Formats: sequence, structure tokens, C-alpha cells
Amino acid sequence: QQQQQQQQQQQQQHHQHHQHLCPSTRARAMTTTARQPLRMLRRVRGGEAAERFQDRKQDYKKVMDDHTRRREDSKWAEDLRKSKREENLNKRRNILNRTHIEIKGAGGAAGSEQQPTLDDLPRLIVSLKAASVFERYKAAQDLRKLLSVANPPATAAVEAGALAPLIEALKQTQSVELQFEAAWALTNIASTDFTKAAVQAGCVSPLVGLLTSQSADVREQSAWCLGNVAGDCPELRDLVLEAGALDPVLDNIRQPASLSLLRNTVWTLSNLCRGKPVVRIEVARKVVPLLSSILLQCTDEDTLIDACWAFSYITDGENDRIDILLEQKEVIKSLVRHLGHRSPSLVAPALRTLGNVVTGTDEQTQVVLEAGILPNLLPLLQHPKKSLRKETCWLISNIAAGNKQQIQALLDEPRLISEVIQHLSWGQWEVREEAAWAISNLCMSKDHVQQVVAMGAIQPLCDLLTASDPNLVLVVLNAIDSILLVGEEAKQPYADAVEDADGLDKLEELQGHKNEDIYLKAVGILERYFPGEGEDDFAED
Repeated sequence: QQQQQQQQQQQQQHHQHHQHLCPSTRARAMTTTARQPLRMLRRVRGGEAAERFQDRKQDYKKVMDDHTRRREDSKWAEDLRKSKREENLNKRRNILNRTHIEIKGAGGAAGSEQQPTLDDLPRLIVSLKAASVFERYKAAQDLRKLLSVANPPATAAVEAGALAPLIEALKQTQSVELQFEAAWALTNIASTDFTKAAVQAGCVSPLVGLLTSQSADVREQSAWCLGNVAGDCPELRDLVLEAGALDPVLDNIRQPASLSLLRNTVWTLSNLCRGKPVVRIEVARKVVPLLSSILLQCTDEDTLIDACWAFSYITDGENDRIDILLEQKEVIKSLVRHLGHRSPSLVAPALRTLGNVVTGTDEQTQVVLEAGILPNLLPLLQHPKKSLRKETCWLISNIAAGNKQQIQALLDEPRLISEVIQHLSWGQWEVREEAAWAISNLCMSKDHVQQVVAMGAIQPLCDLLTASDPNLVLVVLNAIDSILLVGEEAKQPYADAVEDADGLDKLEELQGHKNEDIYLKAVGILERYFPGEGEDDFAED
């Protein structure tokens, strides 16, 4: 009985001990089970696929090689260069109720005071074909009034047959007032989806002819209408240029009869330079010297805005186009000064132009640096407009693709790269993308990696490994690869820092990524810098 009692006590003690150990044992087992698939994935992809990985290595285009190139043709740069510019539409509608032009010798008031309606359209079209110049003038004026609203009834006007008589009114030489009203009406039609219809009806040639009219108002309105045509698409832009519009537009800019004429002709000129494929380089050579003089001498904000947009379109191409701009002394310094302007509408095209220049060669980039751009970038990184912060990061990323001295200049600029890293950490998504490019380009320079790491780049880079954009993930992978390589060579604990930032787990997860380049890059990093991590875990278990 005593032996039985002793056995029962031992069994109870063992059972209590087992109950005490079970929770922690189960917890360890659950932890192992949860972590096991991740490690197993690494073992399978890193082990069974090792030979396959080596075979495919030779076909793998290292993004590090492409990555450091300046991104004039990248997805990001293309997004930054959308054909429709911010706050400055490529078409403009004249909705002002201008009545200062009087009919000379017409013997009456300058048109009816009553606002016409759509019901008047059939009558107006008939009157546009009348024998009397004055009757045609009044009809054109009423039709212009009908079209001079925020949403003009262009469909009704075109379907009623307004285009042909309006274009005939441009060709007649008896009345500049009739030419003016017809050009105005056509301007507002061309500001809608009926631009090509106006072109097919034959408006371009007579409008180009009116750019040399004795009437400044007719010249201005004709230039305005041609600006709407050129702003529609590159094909119509080239058609306007081939019709001979460039030289008379430039003449009107050189000797403007009014500030209004100067504004509208410079805007038209910007549309004549706009669009992809880029305008012929011969056009750029004609345009840039005149625009440069405007930039250096003009004080009108609207004119400066359109001149800067024209510069941005011209420099959005091969390096020889950038050289055309750089041949104009003091222009880059003037653009840099405009980065501090109170109006974001002027800052945006100035920043875009400078960003285009630094997509060029190191020598072209150096001109921008010597103009003193770097101190102007920190305020732009803190600007309330997201588009300006994004473009500033884009510009910095292209400077970071330069030579060692240019990269060091970026790093030496107080708080600049730290601010970029802040955007990399928690900026708005589009800004984070550009910040990732900037930091990744900096990390491609082995001599500067330790400075970038010291500023706190590892954690936000690792955070972006889960991004949905495969191009962005590849950019980040290259930055991490470069950081780990420098850490290995300099005996710095960067691999530990990546693991502490959950980078190792994310790298392992990327082995299952559907993108082949991402998979290969992740496997390569794991094989080189984190060998045996999975096996160590199993050995512990």
C-alpha cells in the first residue's frame, strides 16, 4: 500500500510538472510552426533552386547597372512630364466680354446688346453668309457671345454649319472687326473637342496669315486660336508649325503691342514646343534665345510661367536640347531664383526645367549645381504642394546619379538628405517613390553608403520591400544589396540592422514573388549575406 501511495504521489508530481511546462512548450511549438513555412520556403528556393539560380544569373540584367542612370525615360519621369500641366491647361477659352473694338464705317452700335440663345443659331448661320459686311459682323459677334461661356455649345454650332462661314470671315479683307469676331468664335470652338473639326475645315492657314494683321487684336486672337490648335496634340502642333506660324509668333513677342498680346503669344509659343515626340531641334534653336531674354527681362508672372513651361518642353529630350538652353548665359541662375517665388505656378515649370537639365550629363548637371540650386531644395521638400515635393525628390535622385563630387555636395547640404529620408519613411506615396530613387542612387556610390546609413535609411528602405510596384521593389533591393556589400567590406553590422528592421523576413517572403527579377535579386541577397539562417533555426529546434 505504501508503494502504491508513493507511485501515486510521483504520478501526481509528474502530472503537475507536465502541466507547468506545457504552455511554454506549446508556445514554442506554435512559434516554430508559424515561422517554419517561411524558413522552409527559403530552404527550398535557396537549396533546390540554387543550380537554377546560377543558370539564370547570366540572363539577369542587374538593375544596379541600369538603376544609376538618370531617369529621363523612366516611368517616374514620364509621370512627372504629363502632357497636361498642372493649373495651366493646354487650351484656353476667351470668355471675356470684350466690346472695345468699334466698327469703322458701319454706321451703328458695335453689335446687339441682347444675349443670343441656341434658338438663334439657324438665323446666325444664315447671316454669316449675308452680302452685307455689317450683317456678317453682327452675326459673328452674336455667335462669339454664344460661345463665350464656360461650357460653350460647340456641338450645336458645328452641327449647324458655323465653321465654314467663320473661316471665310477670316479670309475677307473688308473688316478687321469681322476677322476678330470670327477668330474669337473659332478660338472657343477650338478649345473643345472640335479642334480637329476646325482644322479639317481649313482654319489654320488663314489664322497664320492674320498673325501679321495691322490690327493687334486680330493678331492676338489668331495666335490664341492657333495655340488651342497646337495644344490639342503633337500632330496638330506640327501642322501649325508647317503652316509657318513660328516666325510671326516670335515677331509678335519681340514687339508686343500690349501686355495681353505678349501673354497670349508666349502661351501659344509654349504650346508650339509642347508634346511628345518633342518638337524639332531647329524650332528649339529659334525659340530659346527669345524666351531667355523674356525670362531675364520680363516681370509679368503669367508670361514668365509660360516661358518656363516652354523651356521645360524643349529640354525634355536629348542632351543636345539641354545644351541649347545652357548656351544662354544666366538663364539657369534665373530659373534657380524662381524656385523661391511665392507662386507655385511659376515654381513648378522652373523646377521641371532644372530637373530636365540634371537628367543630362555630369557636366550639364554641374552647371545647375554651380548656379546654387541646393539651398533652394530643402524648402521645396517642405512645400505644402505634393507635386513640388515629388519633383524635388526626382531632381535630387538625378543629381545623386552623378559623380562622386556631386553626390558629396548633396550629402553636405544641411538637412537635405535627412528630409528626403523623412519622405521615404512616411511621405505621401508618390513622394516616397521618388525619395526611394534618390536614396537608392546615393547608395549606389560605395563611398557614400555609410553616410546614408547613418542618416537612418535602412528601416524605411526595408519597409518598402512590401510595396506593390515591382519596379520600386527592385530599386529598394538594389539599395539594400549595396548597403550590405559595403557593410561586408567595411565590417559594419548592416546585415544585423536589416534583420532588426524586419528586412530579412521580407526578403524571404520575396522569394515567392511572381516577378522573376525580384525573386532572383532576393535569393541572391539571402545567399550572400544571410547564409544558413533557415538551417540554424531548424538546428535550434
